[in-house]
Amino acid sequence: MRYVAATISLAVLLTGCSSGSGAKDAPPVATLQSGAAPSGASDSDQRPVYPIDATADQIAAIVKPWTDCLKKEGVKKPDVAVLLVVQKGVTGEHPEDIGSEADVAAWKACESRQPESAEQHLLRTNPAELKDNQREMYRCAQAAGYKLTAPDPQTGQFGLTEIGPNGDFNSEKMQECRRQAFAN
Repeated sequence: MRYVAATISLAVLLTGCSSGSGAKDAPPVATLQSGAAPSGASDSDQRPVYPIDATADQIAAIVKPWTDCLKKEGVKKPDVAVLLVVQKGVTGEHPEDIGSEADVAAWKACESRQPESAEQHLLRTNPAELKDNQREMYRCAQAAGYKLTAPDPQTGQFGLTEIGPNGDFNSEKMQECRRQAFAN
């Protein structure tokens, strides 16, 4: 009997708390109407990143806004800049890699549009995650039979000691290790 009375009392209490009686005239809860606070990330942190397994057409689409900017800034051969970035991994940090002072100035002006690989992006924005991914790629490459140099203690990056039957860093097996390691 006490159990039934306690259950009924609890039900009445809960119903009373959740009923809308008297709440129609109450003002709504105040909400913040201002925009979100700035994230603090600079424009260069938001650069376009091309995926590890991007096709040539995808990369061309990603680099177009950057090459358009370079042309606007006076770079006569922006296609050379694309080759430097995509094939050689040039980042623009070393002016001697880029060319003339005018080209260096153009790169700086267009930096927020300069594409980068997933690895370059992690190296710049989250080196610890890059090192973890490189470690995973190293293990995969070792298991696939590649002969490798010891990983760099700071970045985890490594190289091949010889090109054998598995091929080089552009081989299908190595690309599969890269995709597995950097899949997020």
